[in-house]
Amino acid sequence: MSNCDRNRRLSLGHSGASKLSFLSLPVLLSIPAFVLVLTVIVFVHEMGHYLVARWNGIAIQTFSLGFGRELIGFNDRHGTRWRISAIPLGGYVRFVGDMNAASMPDPELVKALPPEDQARLFVNKNVWQRIAVVVAGPVANVLLTFLILYVLVLSYGRYTVPPVLGDVKWGSVAMRAGLLPGDRILGVDGFAVNGLEDFDRLISTSPDRKVTVTLERGGAPRTLTLVPTSFVDRDRFGNELRVGDVGLVPPPPVVTDIGWGSVAMWGGLRPGDMPRSVNGAVTYTPADFQRMIAGAPGKTVTVRVARDGRDQSVVLVPRDVSEKDASGKAQQIGRIGVTIGLQRQNVTLYRPNPVEAVGMTFEEIRFIVDRTAAFLGDFFVGRGDVQQLGGPIKVAKVSGEVATLGIVALINLAALLSLNIGIFNLLPVPVLDGGHLLYYVIEAVRGRPLSQRAQEIGYRVGFAIVGSLMIFTLLNDTLLEALRHVSG
Repeated sequence: MSNCDRNRRLSLGHSGASKLSFLSLPVLLSIPAFVLVLTVIVFVHEMGHYLVARWNGIAIQTFSLGFGRELIGFNDRHGTRWRISAIPLGGYVRFVGDMNAASMPDPELVKALPPEDQARLFVNKNVWQRIAVVVAGPVANVLLTFLILYVLVLSYGRYTVPPVLGDVKWGSVAMRAGLLPGDRILGVDGFAVNGLEDFDRLISTSPDRKVTVTLERGGAPRTLTLVPTSFVDRDRFGNELRVGDVGLVPPPPVVTDIGWGSVAMWGGLRPGDMPRSVNGAVTYTPADFQRMIAGAPGKTVTVRVARDGRDQSVVLVPRDVSEKDASGKAQQIGRIGVTIGLQRQNVTLYRPNPVEAVGMTFEEIRFIVDRTAAFLGDFFVGRGDVQQLGGPIKVAKVSGEVATLGIVALINLAALLSLNIGIFNLLPVPVLDGGHLLYYVIEAVRGRPLSQRAQEIGYRVGFAIVGSLMIFTLLNDTLLEALRHVSG
């Protein structure tokens, strides 16, 4: 998910009807996009368990995508039942001798099996084989993420801007910390900064958290620490995002395209114009310009632009257009028919070779893991924001929104979710892979497994934790959506 919309092109289109149809697309795509993405991720996760279990000679009873009643299925030549079930919110691999889908062993069933089948039971494999089977699921998720990100960076490369700071706002966090225009940023919190976009992303994902910045000034390296302030931004779909900011002045907005016959064309705006202000209010970003124009339907506005090194004034009357917001509420907004982007200098497309792409992909995965851990850590120190948590409803909503941006964006979302599901499953909570792993590590250290009673208690606690978390996220998603509709 995007942390900030300031680096995206913002279109001030001509047609209200096209916007209305676009706004309905995320809703229509939410469920199918969510089911598609989740099914792929779950299949890869469970296939990791399945393959390693097969390699270790373990008898597998069921491979299920989804929970509940079976919709369709078949038995393979190894006796495994492959099935698609009615509730598409996960999946499982159930081994012969298990009491349930959580791989809790059934002692009575195990004892009743003939000796030749005993050796093929998961519960009778040595502890290292069981550890390998458990770890295989999350590892498969990480490998899926790596493969997707690796292919994307090889296929599309990466647009980059030299990591040299422009203007710094007076009195800002950056100024107080000692950052100066012209500083070349080398790294943030141990992450290499190859372009200004890297610095923007590292700062925006660190609200209210201390970060260490390494830079070069006058040929000499320096290290500074600062704490980005936190503010709430909105992405292109209206979702609120808590992001960090240090007070750097962004590159100025620029008119990149003008619609034929539009208000902007007849008013005298030209491609390449850089809006400085609207009715005297400074426009620092494309979002500022968009907001000011949208807020003046049918009213005369004076746009101050920089053109060919000189400032000029253009007088416009934005068209009064009726559009619906994400909640379906009609509102009157102004439109002039231009596309606004950012004035960037020395933007280059870097295409890594296959070896370089490996390192870049590992660095991206490290970044995601680091920021996920920091996000979760905020809740333990009282900085957490429950509005940023997301359960099935929010993930489905985001999936539908991202699906409107194209298949590449949806694949990228699948990579992010795959990694997060892999990390979540490694948490040391019984019923999750991490809980099983904890049991087996204890067994490896003690030389014998925990008692059946202790394991049963752990599973019950695990079910309670995971169930409570699921209920909380569902209620949180529902409440936030309700509040959003009311406030809209």
